Amino acid sequence: MNVRTLKSLYPTSEPTPLTAMQMISLHLYINRPHGNEDSLDPHYGPYISTLPREFDSHPLTWIVRSKSGTDSEFVGIPLLEYLPPSVHASLDKLHDRFCQDRAAVRAYMAANSYISSKYDAYLTNIDDSTSDYVWAWLNVNTRCIYYRLKASKEDPDNLTLCPILDFANHTPNGLHMTPAPSEADIWDTAPVKPIGKGFKFLSPANGSIQEGKEVFLAYGAHPNRTLFVEYGFVNRSLGDVKFTDGEVDVQDVVESLILDHKSGVLVKSILEDEGYWGDWTLYCSGESAQPSWRLITALRLHCLLVSNNEIHHNAIQPWRNIIAGKREIISDGNEIAWKESLITICDAIITKAQASLDSLKSDEAEEYGHGWLAWMRENIWTLWREELLVAMAVKQRILRGDSF
Repeated sequence: MNVRTLKSLYPTSEPTPLTAMQMISLHLYINRPHGNEDSLDPHYGPYISTLPREFDSHPLTWIVRSKSGTDSEFVGIPLLEYLPPSVHASLDKLHDRFCQDRAAVRAYMAANSYISSKYDAYLTNIDDSTSDYVWAWLNVNTRCIYYRLKASKEDPDNLTLCPILDFANHTPNGLHMTPAPSEADIWDTAPVKPIGKGFKFLSPANGSIQEGKEVFLAYGAHPNRTLFVEYGFVNRSLGDVKFTDGEVDVQDVVESLILDHKSGVLVKSILEDEGYWGDWTLYCSGESAQPSWRLITALRLHCLLVSNNEIHHNAIQPWRNIIAGKREIISDGNEIAWKESLITICDAIITKAQASLDSLKSDEAEEYGHGWLAWMRENIWTLWREELLVAMAVKQRILRGDSF
């Protein structure tokens, strides 16, 4: 199910064109099965009937219902308060995407009333917090795969819902099948064969999958923050290990560090102009842990301007020379300063993560029962634990005198 197979049902001429995400979610929205019944869609009814019937455990459902103001008793809403700030920020961005798509679908249906008229007897209000559209949108967002349909491989409409394949679960490191490049991918052209022709998957090159074992896909090298927000799950850490493969978005902490100083506005302006504002992370892989280059670059500028009482063009030229590749460091003093700032950032994350883990641990477990609430609580615990371990690992490397 994609823009090519649905385009005859939903013409997308101006002024109300639909993206692939919007078109597929619209079709699911107006053809959602009622209760335990099968979908009545004459085109994809049997397939739609196999899709999950609800997404109560997905964090997007929690935030949609919390913002509606009419679903305050929904059991998932309290979990929003436990999310790490970086995860909540990513969830807000996902919610913005959802709202944009919902608005586009609403406008399309208003301009093409003939499409919705035959469903008016049972269609819910698309703006309702418990709308079928939340269900439809999440089915697309969590189950679509990349499939080349357009001339450009970066075109956002290169996605499709594929029966059976959409049952494949994610594995970060285990054996998994891999999509084989199509002729369109190899030659970087728009596909000319019929839909599905040449759509192949390769078995693992480093092992075999035994009969009766689950066949996995790798959704991509995503941090747990992304997996949680986009798909509603996380990769679990292994026991009480000291290191974990993980990534921590430190946007909120670094913004406060920079903007709380009198030079903050100027630092932000310069970083924005040079393309280095935001997307600051700490990450850890195996025995290695370090800050991202973007974070190092921002902290170097922050510390440079903090140490200069008079700000002028020549003062920041050494920093500009670094990002231009003309020098490695500003000065020995600047290197010491930004690493001290990084320790402050790590300490803030460690303190916040430990307090949140203690709070989650002290909660009454009975409150969550044994269903998806307990499972999502464990996922949130894993998110905080990842932040704690990564921050501790980066701090340890700084104190050890390691270079980045």
